[in-house]
Amino acid sequence: MYILQDELKLNEWQFSQRKYLPYEMKVKLAETRIQEWYENWYGDVYLSYSGGLDSTALLYMIRMVLGDEIPAVFSNTGLEFPEIVRHARRASGNFVEIYPRWKSGKRAYFSEVVDKYGFPIASKETASKVSKLRHGNLSDRYRNYLLYGDERGKFGMLPKKWRFLVCMQCDISPKCCDILKKEPFTRYVKETGRKPYIGITQDESFRREHQYSKTGCNVYSGALIKSQPLGSWTRADVLRYIVEKDIEISSVYGDILQDEFGQYYTTGEQRTGCMFCGFGAHLEAEPNRFQRMLVTHPKHYKICMNLTNNGVRYEEALNACGIPTKTWEQAGQLSLDLKNAA
Repeated sequence: MYILQDELKLNEWQFSQRKYLPYEMKVKLAETRIQEWYENWYGDVYLSYSGGLDSTALLYMIRMVLGDEIPAVFSNTGLEFPEIVRHARRASGNFVEIYPRWKSGKRAYFSEVVDKYGFPIASKETASKVSKLRHGNLSDRYRNYLLYGDERGKFGMLPKKWRFLVCMQCDISPKCCDILKKEPFTRYVKETGRKPYIGITQDESFRREHQYSKTGCNVYSGALIKSQPLGSWTRADVLRYIVEKDIEISSVYGDILQDEFGQYYTTGEQRTGCMFCGFGAHLEAEPNRFQRMLVTHPKHYKICMNLTNNGVRYEEALNACGIPTKTWEQAGQLSLDLKNAA
């Protein structure tokens, strides 16, 4: 199958149209893209499987369209919720578990990455800029651009609220994503030649939505060759598919229920990326991911808070960035009995 480069991209109106397709048409489109990807690469494909909601739904769809032989490849970074790991290992059909490794071949762990490069706090973009400003061999012009912007404006500069990170005792870095998440799959692709299906939906992030609008579902060329059959789906679409197909999900999400407006939601965790990741935590309402972890996974919480970089504990770094790691009640400072308050 020969596909023109221009056919890979979506015009803005096409993307908007695809976002608001009827649910049934989105399902058909996803199944079609799965089949097209398989045929284009003569079966040398695999699913990048995380055990989360999106990839669990995609695994089910791939099994329905192509059968059990396509590998569901799970990268065990050591940062997944234990419930996610148990669920992933129960995947139907061909299942492969891989691990992040250093160039020496030794398995890589989050504690080692944090100790060497720094904590994942704020966002990937912010952490990258902070790391460059602290350790990069930058020209004066580029340094000024990162700090103050340029004649084109302030887009791309380090936000003022995060400038203090440049002078902190500890380092801030996005390196854990490269070493723990990207490296295992990059190595797997090199070793096998297989091309991935990835369970990314349109409401994952602005960056991913924008990327999908530029490429469409199947990306046959470029720096990252991939198929994202659920690219036009929303979280509501994924939850509906899981309910209608009666697909088993990890217990960490709780139950899937419907609200008074008929919208599906989960009663447990809403997102289950890396447990110890601080990216985006400053935007969360309380109780945030770390405060919930103290209650649901206290052993993991203790390990997480005591990780260090340059003599600074992770808990101290998070708190310095305005990210609470305990509620007032957990810290023993305040306890309210609202039922008897009246």
